[in-house]
Amino acid sequence: MKKMRIVSGLLAMAMAAVSFGTTAFAADNVQVKVGTDTVEAGANFSVDVELASVPSSGLSSIDFAINYDKDVLKVTDVKLGTVGDTGAKAAEGDLGDTLFNWYDNGKQIVIVWATGLTDSKYWVAKDGVFLTISGTASASAAAGTESKLTVAAADRAVYPGASEKASTYFSAVGADGKTTDYTGSFTDGSVKIKGKEDVPDDGDVLWGDADLSGEVDVSDVVLIARFCAEADGADITAQGKKNADVTTHASKVDIDDATLILKAVAKLIPESDLAPKA
Repeated sequence: MKKMRIVSGLLAMAMAAVSFGTTAFAADNVQVKVGTDTVEAGANFSVDVELASVPSSGLSSIDFAINYDKDVLKVTDVKLGTVGDTGAKAAEGDLGDTLFNWYDNGKQIVIVWATGLTDSKYWVAKDGVFLTISGTASASAAAGTESKLTVAAADRAVYPGASEKASTYFSAVGADGKTTDYTGSFTDGSVKIKGKEDVPDDGDVLWGDADLSGEVDVSDVVLIARFCAEADGADITAQGKKNADVTTHASKVDIDDATLILKAVAKLIPESDLAPKA
């Protein structure tokens, strides 16, 4: 079933690209930035893939892949981020399941986001997190091993039955039949297996102090909640992330950390419960 959805999505993109004839190449350069993570061997990883400099007029088709080392990483899921949640899925009705698909061809994760809707309000038109890739690092990976996550063209035909090989693809097809293609630039990411130098010194950590105020209070909870909601201006420094991750103690901040810190602020648990268990 997934394969058929992939094919359907590719066909929708291909027909949009070739059935209208007029193509313009825009000067705009869509930026794709792959994040990083550092985890222990055998642990779960999570990496965001962000888009930037997205044209305000929007993109109706996105097609690229991310190369990775299957001996180091096992990719288990790719979830669409807020940038790709445009309302097109509901608007397309029965075709909604073809909007976004991914698959693993054994050496790369292939990403396809394509809508046949010509109303640009349903297109990808803002910067931010487009995807989150998650999985597990190999339990046998040596400390210091790093799997590069590099953006590339998908290793397949541009669409089923075509002789032309795929390339990285960012385009928009309007109601007038005009297709506008955009170039792309890429920042690669990685997942690294922790070595001794990657383990934070707990002596430098005030568990729960996300805003580095020197105290653990409700402002830390608010900052973490806004950070998790990707609110404008809500950023946490590297040291703040170390302090804030009171659940896994691996600088991975989520709403569970805010909940636990709030319990400590409310004196429902001792503040010492925020630190790693001895």
